[in-house]
Amino acid sequence: MLARAYRLAQSVELCACLAIGAWLHAAHSWGFAAIAAAVVAWFAGIRFVLVCLTMLAGWVLRSPRPPEERIGLIGTIGLVVGEWSALVAFNLFYLPWERTALRADPAPAPTDRVPVVLVHGYFANRGYFQPLVKRLESAGIGPIFVPNFRAWLAPIATFEAELHAEIERIAAGTGQARVVLVAHSMGGLAARGYVARHGVARVARLVTIASPHHGTAIARFGVGANAREMEEGSRFIAGLESAEADPRCRPPAASIYSPHDNMVMPQWTSRLPWARNIALPGLGHIAIARSPRLFEALLRELEAAGVR
Repeated sequence: MLARAYRLAQSVELCACLAIGAWLHAAHSWGFAAIAAAVVAWFAGIRFVLVCLTMLAGWVLRSPRPPEERIGLIGTIGLVVGEWSALVAFNLFYLPWERTALRADPAPAPTDRVPVVLVHGYFANRGYFQPLVKRLESAGIGPIFVPNFRAWLAPIATFEAELHAEIERIAAGTGQARVVLVAHSMGGLAARGYVARHGVARVARLVTIASPHHGTAIARFGVGANAREMEEGSRFIAGLESAEADPRCRPPAASIYSPHDNMVMPQWTSRLPWARNIALPGLGHIAIARSPRLFEALLRELEAAGVR
């Protein structure tokens, strides 16, 4: 399980920090307060460096931005700090402790409402959606299902097959023929793969969030078959585009993305030519899902699909 692997990695990281702290205490008389502060600084600092590196890459490989999408110095600081705080929460809590962070899915039960299925992305799990689920349920949206997918490094088709099984399970249990798919990052490619293979009969609407629809330059540094398929010009992406030449493989759709995404680069690759494209400037790849602006844009799409 991915959460277990993250917890193990955290434990190793913490043990290494404590070992260094013990040496600093013994060799240089560091106090316990100083050691604790240094450990916190390490956990926060290494993630801040990672965000800064990906933001720099996103800037170097940026798409042209019209004036209304430029954010200036203050906006840039907010962008970096927002993505850093989101990464810390995601990396240290939402992902490794997803069972604590996010309530269990409800059992599919007969309903007259269209179910919403949230689809997580690459090297993530259902815990990523905790802030978004909380907002949606507070707004009266439901039932919401947030499955975990186990295909961490496999081809995206394996991920799509798991999604197909979940959709069929939810449709059978709720008595609803169609669901709304809300997918983040690579989850958007899996959702498109599902529609390309099975058609639109089960999909009332598709909403993708920060998805690399035409690939992303940073995928070359990823691991696994799914990372190779997210590279620009991959056979997988070409296959999706070929299938979507048929209008029957195009459900009502929206692609919500950030012109300042630090993982999808160049950022224009989040745009789908046959979908409604909604730009939310000043948001990072992880932080976007907890943004009030994302919630408002998503809520309009859900209402258009008859969710409430």
